[in-house]
Amino acid sequence: MAEKKPYGTVLIKAVQILDYLSQQPESKSLTDISEMTEITLSTAHKVLDTLELIGFVTRHANKKTYSLGPRLIQIANASFIQFDFVRDTYPALKHLFERVDATVNLGMLQDNEMLYVNKFSKRSSTFESVSRIGFTQDLYCSAMGKSILANMSKEERESYIESIDLVPKTELTITDKDELREAVARAGELGYAIDNREAEEKVYCIGTVINNKFTDASYAFSISIPYDAYSIEYHNHLVDEIMRTKAVIEYQIYESQPK
Repeated sequence: MAEKKPYGTVLIKAVQILDYLSQQPESKSLTDISEMTEITLSTAHKVLDTLELIGFVTRHANKKTYSLGPRLIQIANASFIQFDFVRDTYPALKHLFERVDATVNLGMLQDNEMLYVNKFSKRSSTFESVSRIGFTQDLYCSAMGKSILANMSKEERESYIESIDLVPKTELTITDKDELREAVARAGELGYAIDNREAEEKVYCIGTVINNKFTDASYAFSISIPYDAYSIEYHNHLVDEIMRTKAVIEYQIYESQPK
């Protein structure tokens, strides 16, 4: 079968811009967008004008900057309503969030990254993490990612480790491949993985894979806390809670299948 080719490079440039804006905590200028996406200023401006016209981008006139627009929220909400796994895990993860009073994330493996597909967090919290729905994170520096790696076949895991460039996100990011192998092996033994300020400087995270033999997709979920709240007692408490929720979700997956 002949390889499919994209229809029109403008659509690809629009996606590049939307991807870039989705990763930013604040609105960005035309110059920033042009430089970071490597799209010329004139082309970026034209694409942004169109995206603004259809509601995919909002232009902040006072700051001359751009952010994602409200229409994307409508589309995302419609998408997640149709997304069975997000819907099915919602009660258990919401209950976990209410019990631990900390940020809870649900992610899925996509193109060797963790794609965040659901998140529970306190709006009033002073603790801010860059993670949000639609955000992606590398497997090697995230708790969910390392738990996914631990659940892969040896061949798949080695292929990933050999091919990936371990770019440091913080001073504590694992950048040695043998050290990553050890961390993943430890995650396999324990049933959960940790991210000890490896992806974000002030964030401690515990994640575990969701075993689901009824689908080809790979999912994991995690609890994130500010590192200054860490203690071994708190860690153990969160591990108990996350493993209990894992068991509930996996049982519900099994029970939901036709007998």
